[in-house]
Amino acid sequence: MTEHPYLRRAYAAAAARDPNQTVFLQALEQLYEGLEPCLEERPAWMTAGLAERLGEPERAVQFPVTWTDDQGAPRITRGFFVRHTAIHGACRYGLLFRPELDLDEVKAQALAASLTAALAGLPWDGGMAGADAAPGEMTDSESRRFCQAFMAGLLPHLGRDFSPAQWAGMAARRELDYLTGRYERLAAIAERLLSAPTAEQPLSRAQAQGYGLCRFAQAALRRLTGQRLEGQSVLISGTGALAAWSGEMAVRLGAKAAALGDMTGCLSCPAGLPLRLLQDMAREPGLPLLLWAVRTPGVEYRPGPALWDIPADVVFLCDGVRLGSAGARRIAAHRPAAVFEGMPLAATVPAGRILGRCGLYSPGIASGAGGDIMARAAAGCRPDRWEAERQLRAAMEAVFETVRAEAERAERPGDLTMGAYAAAFRAIADAAARKGL
Repeated sequence: MTEHPYLRRAYAAAAARDPNQTVFLQALEQLYEGLEPCLEERPAWMTAGLAERLGEPERAVQFPVTWTDDQGAPRITRGFFVRHTAIHGACRYGLLFRPELDLDEVKAQALAASLTAALAGLPWDGGMAGADAAPGEMTDSESRRFCQAFMAGLLPHLGRDFSPAQWAGMAARRELDYLTGRYERLAAIAERLLSAPTAEQPLSRAQAQGYGLCRFAQAALRRLTGQRLEGQSVLISGTGALAAWSGEMAVRLGAKAAALGDMTGCLSCPAGLPLRLLQDMAREPGLPLLLWAVRTPGVEYRPGPALWDIPADVVFLCDGVRLGSAGARRIAAHRPAAVFEGMPLAATVPAGRILGRCGLYSPGIASGAGGDIMARAAAGCRPDRWEAERQLRAAMEAVFETVRAEAERAERPGDLTMGAYAAAFRAIADAAARKGL
């Protein structure tokens, strides 16, 4: 934790309010560690209490979600809604459904979403909604009843600027359709707001996030280490669409996808995972890894937590279990050139410190900003596939340059963690000052 007296007081106040919210406090600690140079440059931000304000979301709500299963038995789960900042007025919300989800995790993700939007220069604030349930594992009728109950509880907390289209790519298509249908009925909106991806939507959210991760890594390696992503071996944590699209773009850029998986098992191949396999996995996320190994000659399936024992030059931390200190030490033992988070909070703060000491390390609020950037593009013009990729590449390179410049301003060149959080805070603070908030 930083030794800056003001930041230590701000953190202590947040910890005293919610001592058991360890995930949110870790996210806040990581933010505060990068702010000391900013506050020395602009002491007025301390007088305005901006750091304390970021330690408390604008709105945090927990509500019951009551529905019935196929046997007619009542089921009660918890729904959550957090809007972290309210500077721009408009807000975009993420969506999380996990049995172990709690308000602590939702607050941390909402903070990360706000920082990502600020760092990428997007004209909205960040928020998160979700429930401690797994509708993807329910039957169709159970999922429909759950989604209808969840939306009924969530609707009173959503602003007028909300549209279900913001959630595209954040949950299974079935659940998105059920949520959208219920929203349209409750909000008396006749025109359907969410459609399946078409030629007008050239990149899904997960695809843009994965592609953006590779473009950020490409820029960071070139500018900070003199290396290129081309020719490097890449290790990818996660088994969802984000992990697969990240691997697909890495292979297209000339890298070798050495392995992909999570703590339950992984796929590996000495020559690199085939491009076609990664594309198929991205389009059909959720299928067992063993099935993909059986379908693809030359690809080996390794059960258990063997992923971190596979050496690689570059590591992408994507969807999956959050990386802890033990996993970080196993990665660091192979001395990778760089580790990039593909989504915010993919690693704990202690794990990030371990990885930062062994080489280049980027937090997800910077290297995982591609999904939010393309969400902004989707709200305006609809470029074709190649133009969308060109715009995404330019935007991610701009994000990297912003982060790099902030780190150099603080005389800590190459410290992407500090640079990312400081740049995001600077953008939020400047916006608050302009609007007199």
